[in-house]
Amino acid sequence: MEVKGYPHGRWPEGIMVLVAVEEDHLVGWVEGVLDGAYTGPGSPTPPPHGYVLGVVVDPAWRRMGAGRALLDSFVSVASDEAVRWVFLFPEEGEDVAGRVAFLRAAGFEPVDDPTETTPAMGRWT
Repeated sequence: MEVKGYPHGRWPEGIMVLVAVEEDHLVGWVEGVLDGAYTGPGSPTPPPHGYVLGVVVDPAWRRMGAGRALLDSFVSVASDEAVRWVFLFPEEGEDVAGRVAFLRAAGFEPVDDPTETTPAMGRWT
């Protein structure tokens, strides 16, 4: 599976999109910014922060490493751009526990924020 950046100029300025492709099939994508700022309590480092806006994997390709590869690639790009920490908010709703477990397996840890039922999660780059 190959993860690559989307052609420049197709997204609003500052938005980064990486796509996972296998034999010309779009397996999934991750979208985010590298100039975000986590404003809640518990941020371990000053901005800029990488902020994952969304990660989507085709249901037929789930549990095969595509989501992890996309997140790892986003974190790697953030590191290359001197961004030290990346965060995201797990989507609430049905199976939030499964999403949190997936994110923990991908190296993200909950941020200490007692005001949130499902807090942000972060990962060092």
